[in-house]
Amino acid sequence: MKQFGVSAPTMREALRILETEGLIKVQRGSIGGAIVHRPTPQTAAYTLAMVLRSQGTNKGDVVEALSQLEPLCATLCAGLSNRKSTVVRELRKINTASRALLDGDELAFNETMTRFHTALVQRCGSDTLKLLTGALGSICLADVRTWARSTSAHGHYPTAAERVPSIEIHERITDLIYAGDAVEVASVMTAHAKVTRKHVYGGGDLTAPVDPRTVHRSS
Repeated sequence: MKQFGVSAPTMREALRILETEGLIKVQRGSIGGAIVHRPTPQTAAYTLAMVLRSQGTNKGDVVEALSQLEPLCATLCAGLSNRKSTVVRELRKINTASRALLDGDELAFNETMTRFHTALVQRCGSDTLKLLTGALGSICLADVRTWARSTSAHGHYPTAAERVPSIEIHERITDLIYAGDAVEVASVMTAHAKVTRKHVYGGGDLTAPVDPRTVHRSS
């Protein structure tokens, strides 16, 4: 307050805005204070969603863009010289965790499956694509989590047997990256995106506008 010559209410409002944007976390109490966070794809997603909302962009446009970018990330992963010790190792750990949850908690299984996509994007080797694809993924993640909670609550979440093909696709993608088959992994990722879109948005309205509020809550 002394440095900027502002009042206590003004400072509190500034901190509140920064916290809302995910740039700081304010800890209350005697040992509290403001902890600074670096901007992430999740915080970028909220800003991007606000821009898209202001332009009247619908969810379908975001989902389509993501379905184009994820295969590109997979292609880059397949071309990395260290892919076996980095990308493949991480993806196989996630696939193992997914199989362990086949008969377990549905929401935990869903989170593990989405983590596969996040890891694939974050390991692609391109900082720009990691940011753009990660931000779009965070926007779509709000709907994925809503779908998972709704179907689980109503007993419609895919059964253990119905979940197996999705894990097998993830395992095939991992094997193709291991083999360095950039062409085939892009094709499989594209087909996988269509199936995911059908599951999550099959009964939904893709013409609905992007909602920054749901993105912020999911990040």
